[in-house]
Amino acid sequence: SLEDAARELAMPGGKGYCHVEEDEKGGEEERPAYTSPFMIDEALVEGGEKPPSCADLKAFFCSKYNSKYGHKCFLEPAKIELKIGSKIIPEDAKLKDYVSAGDDVFVNVLESSKPRNLDGSSNESSITSAHANGSEAKKETVKMKVYAHYESAASSRQDPNATQVFQITDAGKTVGSLIEDFVRIYNEKHKNNSEVEGLDKYSLCARTDGQVVVPADAPIAKTFKNGDDIWIVTLEEAMKENNERIVVNSSEVKNAIELSKVKAKDKSYYYWSRKATDEAPAPVEAPKQIRTRAAKQEEIIHYKTISSYSFEDEDGWVKVYISMPKVGDLPESSVTADFDVRSCSIRIMNYNGFNHRLQVPKLSEEIIPEESNVRVKKDTVIVRLRKSKKDHHWYELHKTKGIGEE
Repeated sequence: SLEDAARELAMPGGKGYCHVEEDEKGGEEERPAYTSPFMIDEALVEGGEKPPSCADLKAFFCSKYNSKYGHKCFLEPAKIELKIGSKIIPEDAKLKDYVSAGDDVFVNVLESSKPRNLDGSSNESSITSAHANGSEAKKETVKMKVYAHYESAASSRQDPNATQVFQITDAGKTVGSLIEDFVRIYNEKHKNNSEVEGLDKYSLCARTDGQVVVPADAPIAKTFKNGDDIWIVTLEEAMKENNERIVVNSSEVKNAIELSKVKAKDKSYYYWSRKATDEAPAPVEAPKQIRTRAAKQEEIIHYKTISSYSFEDEDGWVKVYISMPKVGDLPESSVTADFDVRSCSIRIMNYNGFNHRLQVPKLSEEIIPEESNVRVKKDTVIVRLRKSKKDHHWYELHKTKGIGEE
């Protein structure tokens, strides 16, 4: 009500916001996203402290969450932790010592909980199992999060579906199956949009931040770390940029298929060959052309990714330094930049015969786009990002880790 809103605004400590992220790929249960406001100086639970502690907020948030989504995923105070920025709030700490009015507090779920029956017991077994060869066997599990980006769409920053978060719980899940999941979700969300070209998994591959192409049959858990970015690009683009396989060891080349993979640097149709045999697999059907619009400029221009740079955080600015000898000799129009609240794209055209780009689809924190800029010196391109929260220190440029992850 208006009276309640007026009372909250009048409180000395003000109001904070507690969030938990959606877990779309969290195994058998799905954890919906949820946000709950809370008062920093008011008791949050019956008989709780005033001002409240971190433990009070955990109990308060879990109660609110479970009343709405407990049938899907049940949160327990003992199995979550609260973070503000990169800091974990101690269990017995007063919220007012860590949280200011308007701040966001994020919930890190330490252990997934299944929906509960009326008696409070779990309605599913806590042991994940799989049937193999007619017998029941335990499936090796992991707990990690990765960020998958469709690079050509992410470059325009107009498509929110160009980046998807995946929770990996199966240690055997491969990069190829992640590409399949990404394509399915991406195409489903764009099925009614004639302006967006659908994706075909057989025309795509995945690579790391360092532009190393990762084989389709590589297990994600053994190839990437928790919080890593996986860049999905076309095989054609990867071949143009002369990417390399993540491992090329001549001792591993056992047959013609493997030899072809090495020679083609895993970017032919063999990329999608799941099992090595002495016979070449039948070529897949060529993707059908479903484009209904002219290609956008950023989809036509070929770029080399800028992966070497340094940055510093001081006085409300994050400054990124890209060393490029004699870049100052280029025409002024050769260096352009686009800034958004949580992303940026820096392009240097026709430098030493190539176009170069620093693409950050998700910055570590928010910036003020209209106050950010790029400057060109004799041998350096300097990107100046105006921080939205001046007192929040940036430890990395890319947002590479999930909320609450170390």
